[in-house]
Amino acid sequence: MAEIWIVGATGRAGQSISAELRAGGHQIVLVGRNAQRLTEAAAAIEALGGPTPRTLVTDDPVAQIATDRPDVVVNTVGPFGTTTVPTARACVTAGSHYVDLANEFQPVRSLSELDSAARAAGSTLVTGAGFGVLATEALVYELCAGRPSPTRVRVAAMPVVDGLGPAVLASVIDAAATGGLIYRNGRLERTRLGAHPQHTPLPDGTTRATVAVPTGELEAALRASGAGTIIATSSEVPTGRAARAALPIIGAVLRVDALRRTAIRLVDRWRLTPPSTPGETSWAYACAEWDGGETHQAWLQTGEGYGFTSRVAATVAARIADGDARAGAFTPAALFGADLARSAGATITIDSTAKDPR
Repeated sequence: MAEIWIVGATGRAGQSISAELRAGGHQIVLVGRNAQRLTEAAAAIEALGGPTPRTLVTDDPVAQIATDRPDVVVNTVGPFGTTTVPTARACVTAGSHYVDLANEFQPVRSLSELDSAARAAGSTLVTGAGFGVLATEALVYELCAGRPSPTRVRVAAMPVVDGLGPAVLASVIDAAATGGLIYRNGRLERTRLGAHPQHTPLPDGTTRATVAVPTGELEAALRASGAGTIIATSSEVPTGRAARAALPIIGAVLRVDALRRTAIRLVDRWRLTPPSTPGETSWAYACAEWDGGETHQAWLQTGEGYGFTSRVAATVAARIADGDARAGAFTPAALFGADLARSAGATITIDSTAKDPR
């Protein structure tokens, strides 16, 4: 049976993904830096039934991958702008497969540059295996299936979460330092962080406030649609006028390497976390427009976002471990299609008549 490493196994995502994989009967190895916390995590998994999973203590999982050559590696350690590419490269060199939860723009974009090397090595690399990336990407694939490329696509992520770990906050800091980005006429264009405020519609007639942020969903929507103009928005950052005015200043400060590294170190040392988002339903939205006025919209609905992410990552890792994948670098729906979101507990609704409000 293929062995699946969970790197960052003592964090919330790592523990949840480990539990999902163990429940599916997969052989897992819990990988982390703290021996005591790994032992506690292994005991919690053992309590679910079955033998205690193996643990691996290491301060350098990249070097450990090169030495041990695991079958599949699930990377849950943010910021992914720092961990994605080195860990994925190590997997390619070792002939291993790779999965991560990234939703920052740069790592999602950068992983595609490893596609040729991954194909040559027989490795499958998947980035964005979670609510971030998959939820909106699945909608874009649904809207564009069997049609020519649209001229414009807008996506919006509106998750609810009942608590996040320090790694997520570190990833938010890393993403904010990127600044605002959109695709216009096929080219990546700088914009203000927090620009393009929208009242994103929901199927019940209500709306959610969202603003443009440089997430991996921007790159994933480009690859799924081929559209010239793409805007990715989110409800996860403050949308008020004062907050939008402050976001570019915050982003500029964080672009100073020393300040960004200091902020990330403090987050890790003090175990700081972003605030939870109350509610019962996470939403994702996509709108695609074609020349001539044809417009199609779609919504994805699921429960708490972190639970959805764990199911997605575990499903992707399990399918790869079972040999149900092909070599190369992918986002989740690019590899397994929009039905991956449904298998993780989401429902998708498509409406070809309503118009995207601007």
